Amino acid sequence: MSYRIISASIEIGKVLMVKPSPIRNNFQHRLLSPRPVKLARLAQKICREINFGDTDVLAISVASAEGIIFIMLRASSICYDMSILVFNGFLLLGFVVASVPDVLVLGSPGSQLVNGDTPMKKCRYNRMNTYSMLEASCSNLELHDIPTNLKADIQVLDVTVNRLRELTNDSLTSYKSLAYIYLGDNFIQNIEEGAFAKQKYLEVLDLSQNGCDTLPKSLFQLPYLRTLYLGYNKLTDSVFKMEVTSPIQMLQLTRNKLTKIPYIGPQPTLVSLNVSENLITSVDTEDLAPFCSLKLLDLSRNIIKFNSAANGCECEMLNAWVKLHQIKMKPIFFNCTNSNIITEECTNLQFSNRTYELYNQCSIIIQQKVETEKARSVWILVVTCVSGFLFIVFTVLCCVHKRNRRRRRKQKEQQQLAANNANTELLNSNLTTGNS
Repeated sequence: MSYRIISASIEIGKVLMVKPSPIRNNFQHRLLSPRPVKLARLAQKICREINFGDTDVLAISVASAEGIIFIMLRASSICYDMSILVFNGFLLLGFVVASVPDVLVLGSPGSQLVNGDTPMKKCRYNRMNTYSMLEASCSNLELHDIPTNLKADIQVLDVTVNRLRELTNDSLTSYKSLAYIYLGDNFIQNIEEGAFAKQKYLEVLDLSQNGCDTLPKSLFQLPYLRTLYLGYNKLTDSVFKMEVTSPIQMLQLTRNKLTKIPYIGPQPTLVSLNVSENLITSVDTEDLAPFCSLKLLDLSRNIIKFNSAANGCECEMLNAWVKLHQIKMKPIFFNCTNSNIITEECTNLQFSNRTYELYNQCSIIIQQKVETEKARSVWILVVTCVSGFLFIVFTVLCCVHKRNRRRRRKQKEQQQLAANNANTELLNSNLTTGNS
């Protein structure tokens, strides 16, 4: 039987796992565990047993749930016959398939690097120490949709750093008790009108670092919404041409496309407003007057210019308004040196009638709320007093009734005792008469 000699050498490559980094569009390389090296050594041992000689094996591309292992193969070998070479090749491939759960031959037409149906990570449940709220943490899981199979009673939902692109009317319908929703650092561009309509207990919403250019009007009608993060989006002035009834206390609008401070009507509860890094070019007292409770205002990194031709005191008036209402502003004050020379008119500042009108509208709402709270307190006090009085009267009547009942019982016992005594005396007298 004739034999054909084929020269061969098998060389080890480098084992490398490629895993996505938490930072989008950036990948970091990490060394894999020594399992593939053990695999190569076992393959080498088999090759020696089948007369391959001293060889090093590093072959096949392996896809596992932990990452992607790339193993390079260059082989030529000494065999006695081509059939033996084919047999050894299938033997080596079968060994790798048996050792690793998911094996894909490099370059095969049906190969996939990662099985998309296999869940790589799962949401975690935590208890927030402050309020003992149940939190579902689904951050950084590369999700394309909000999970619908979480516990229905969760109060905190964290889906930050994922790949969400839209919020539909059904995205959050499975959860009716949410108070905190964090959706920051996604790709959300479309939010349907009813996406948050059923979140009656929502207090804090984070939509920052997305691509939103519109917002549903129903979002600003939620009865308990107090904190809203909308920074790093594409919101323009037209988005805020709506009535806001939510009791918003903090509104964050950093780095959007605003050219002026949003006019959302009188906001008596708004305490903090951040519109930094926008395209705002002008600010006056009428922009701030609807926010009569405002204490923090961030206007930094805007190109604000005052129209000195129309009103030479515009800059001074804004600084005076901020000082009068004790608003902490960034920058602390505007530099008015570039305005016209300060005249006697600017020393005796007088705010416009429109400014007072807007401010009074906001103040009236606060007064109405205070009066409503006072009336409610008065009614609570009256009801409490009446309830206390009725309780006291009821208690007194019960005590009187019990005392009268004891008195009647005692009188009845005395009457019965007297009757018994009379009967006894009568019996004794009859006995005495009979004996005589």
